[in-house]
Amino acid sequence: MIEGLFISASGMLPKSSRQEAIANNLANSEVPGFKRDSLFMREVGEARKRLSGDYPEWRINRLEGSWTDFEQGQVKRTGHMYDVALNGPGFFAVDTPEGVQYTRNGTFSRNSQGTLVTPLGYPVLDEAGNQITVPASFKEPIIDASGVLRGRDELLGVDQVLGRLQVTDFPELYDEDLKAQTPFQPVLSKGRNGYYIPQPGVQQQPAQKYEIAQGFLEESNVEVVMEMVKMIDVFRAFEADQRAIQVQDETLNRAVNDVGRIG
Repeated sequence: MIEGLFISASGMLPKSSRQEAIANNLANSEVPGFKRDSLFMREVGEARKRLSGDYPEWRINRLEGSWTDFEQGQVKRTGHMYDVALNGPGFFAVDTPEGVQYTRNGTFSRNSQGTLVTPLGYPVLDEAGNQITVPASFKEPIIDASGVLRGRDELLGVDQVLGRLQVTDFPELYDEDLKAQTPFQPVLSKGRNGYYIPQPGVQQQPAQKYEIAQGFLEESNVEVVMEMVKMIDVFRAFEADQRAIQVQDETLNRAVNDVGRIG
């Protein structure tokens, strides 16, 4: 009887974690460039044990870790001159207080000092690792498909290149053998601000075969309807484990207080 309680309770732990991951995906479904998260579950090993007649390790949490789906999101038009969408592989480089981090969110703007920044106020870096400054005399700078930012100085009437957006890629993200060998050590991990942080020693290189679209943003790759279906499914399964615990608790109570009573 006590074993049954442990089994039901151990099944509730990963469901609670999955619910949190799904809720986070839904909360960020409108954030440009957001990539949905999922969880690794220890299912294959447990299934092998059952098929071989071995006893599954029900006493431990089957949650192994999380992973991020970097599938390309849809691109939508905004018309804002500092909004840029990245089509293809790569990430924009951002200078944060914790060091250089990476993002797919191209919602940029020009701050009071003329620096190109993210919504959190962090400077966007060029391919040389420097901040990009847009002088006040440049009214409508143009960002081409390769990320080069240029404009016309209205005072002098001269076209000038202001810099090229740094677009960095991580080849190990696409290495199927590496992902199979180290599925629980992601190449990029999400920081508390939503930007990506590469693991130490991860190979970095300039991205290739990408295009930048000015006046557009990449939407998140969260499918809201699918995430809602998953949330309902996980909630129902969690409820079933709760009911199982209640039934076993009531049965245990009767066994101790009624069946064991001496008449």
